[in-house]
Amino acid sequence: MQYLPFSFEITPMQKLFLINFEKDPDQIYMALEPQWFNDPASGRGLRVIAWRNDGYVDVYQQPELPKDDDFSVTAKGLADLIIEPMPGAYFHVSEKGIDVSFAFTDKIGREIDVKIIEKNPRPTRPFTLLAPVGSSSENPTTLPVYLMNSFYFVRRFMTEVRISINGRLHKPDTFPVPLNRSRIYFMRYSNDTFLVDWCPAYSGPLKPYSSDNPEGISINNDESGGAIKSVGTEYGEHSISVHFMPPFPEITGLEDETAIEGKFIIKANREAAGTISGSYNVSRERDEIEIRMHPSGGWEPRPDTLFLKFLFKAVSIFRNWPKTYHWTANIKLRPGDAPFMESRWARVK
Repeated sequence: MQYLPFSFEITPMQKLFLINFEKDPDQIYMALEPQWFNDPASGRGLRVIAWRNDGYVDVYQQPELPKDDDFSVTAKGLADLIIEPMPGAYFHVSEKGIDVSFAFTDKIGREIDVKIIEKNPRPTRPFTLLAPVGSSSENPTTLPVYLMNSFYFVRRFMTEVRISINGRLHKPDTFPVPLNRSRIYFMRYSNDTFLVDWCPAYSGPLKPYSSDNPEGISINNDESGGAIKSVGTEYGEHSISVHFMPPFPEITGLEDETAIEGKFIIKANREAAGTISGSYNVSRERDEIEIRMHPSGGWEPRPDTLFLKFLFKAVSIFRNWPKTYHWTANIKLRPGDAPFMESRWARVK
């Protein structure tokens, strides 16, 4: 019987849009982040993350979406979650860019009205980005491998922008470097997100692994059938896998007073989105097993344009934020019962 200490959780978000106005902030908010969901199990509708000046977030969402109160990867975390109908809201993306509109009343009774539409006749040239959302989390409970596929910035030419809070218009932040010869805002969006939480914090018994498990996780064992060469999962057209060198030992078969060190690589969409690499350590003392993982190699992107090479070099946070994450799992082996694991993430800057 094989027990798996690793896990994936996938958020079925379809689209995401970051609207920054940090240089012209509201008295409460400095950015808005509409998110579009369209999943049979999780509902269809719009959620808006309202980033506050004090580092917390308020969440406004349509009633069709489930109440998710875990926003630990967003800065200091969740302040308030408010259900708002947002009639007439929509989130469209075409080859010409973004077309988004939503309006709601915030928690202190102010009207927030946003409409952004690109009318530039030139087609966009989207790319893939690992979102650095984990860079702002103070108390993470997971490693957020959030891939922004079909990602692009909003161009300034022929774009209609209305960011109105309580009747006051706010100016969106701009980006100093042109993108494909177009001046751009710092507003950016993804038309195809793949959001994976790697090894969320957990306290409880481990389940024995089965190839038909409901989590959809697959394992590639080594020739002996015990140690794990790789573990992965899929969602729609997207996939993610974690590869261990040497293979990660089967925990119940690890000999007493044994310690093993190795490396791991996280690959998404068969490395098309780059890789996250790091080191692992697993040791056993009597019936106690400790596992440590550190994504010390950060994210290695695969830029294919001069702009992306400049962006990832100039803005080091894109590549380096995973290096601050550390995962520790303590497992108690229990004869005749499933191993009990307590795991946690911490940031060490």
